[in-house]
Amino acid sequence: MEEKSKKIQRMFDGIADRYDLLNRLLSFRRDVAWRKKAIELLEVKENHKILDLACGTGDMIGELKRQTKNSDIIGADFSKNMLFKAKRKQPDIMLLAGDAHSLPFKPDSFDRVMIAFGFRNVTDKNKGLEELFRVVKPGGRLCILEFSQPEGFVFSRLYRLYFTKILPFLGGLISGDRRAYEYLPDSVYKFPPKNEYKKMIIESGFERVQFNPMTFGICDATICFK
Repeated sequence: MEEKSKKIQRMFDGIADRYDLLNRLLSFRRDVAWRKKAIELLEVKENHKILDLACGTGDMIGELKRQTKNSDIIGADFSKNMLFKAKRKQPDIMLLAGDAHSLPFKPDSFDRVMIAFGFRNVTDKNKGLEELFRVVKPGGRLCILEFSQPEGFVFSRLYRLYFTKILPFLGGLISGDRRAYEYLPDSVYKFPPKNEYKKMIIESGFERVQFNPMTFGICDATICFK
C-alpha cells in the first residue's frame, strides 16, 4: 500500500505544471461547475473551519473563497509540486503536506472537509474514511467530489471510449506522461460501486450519505453527514 501511494505521489508531482490546463481541456471546463456545485452542497457558514484535502493546485480553495466569507481554510496534499502551485495561487492560505491515511489534525477539528478528485487515489479507502470521520466535528459534513461511471447504455459506452482512449492520448501528448492519464480512467473504473461505497462511508461512522450525480453521472458530489 505504501509503495503504491508513493508511486501515485510521484505521478502527480510530475504532472503538476500542466494539471490545471488539462483539467479544463479534458473535462470541457465542466470541472469548474462541479467544484462550484460541490461547495454549494457543503453549505459552508461564516467562521467555519474547513479542510481541503488533496487540494491540488488550489482550485477548490479558490471557489470556496468566492462563495464564503471569513472561513478558516487549510489545504493539504501529498504532492509537494501541487502544493507549490497552490501556494502561488493561494498565498494567504495555510497549506501543508498531508496524507489521507494519517491526517496531522486533532479529532473534531473541522466543520467542513472536502476532497476533490483525490479519494480514488487513497489506497486504503476504509482507513482514509476513518481519518476523515475523525477530523470532522459532530454535526459537520464531508464532501467527496469524484469521477463516477455514467449510466445509460449508449452514453456510458461513448464516454468509456473517450475516457479510456482519447483522454489518455491527449493527456499524454500535453503533459508528457501518458501513464498518468491512463491511470485516471483505470482508477475510476476500479472504484467501488455505489452500494459498496455507501456501506464503507456508513461503517466509518457517518450517519447519512447523499449522492449528487452531475453531467449525466460523470461526476458525483457525495455529502457525508456526521
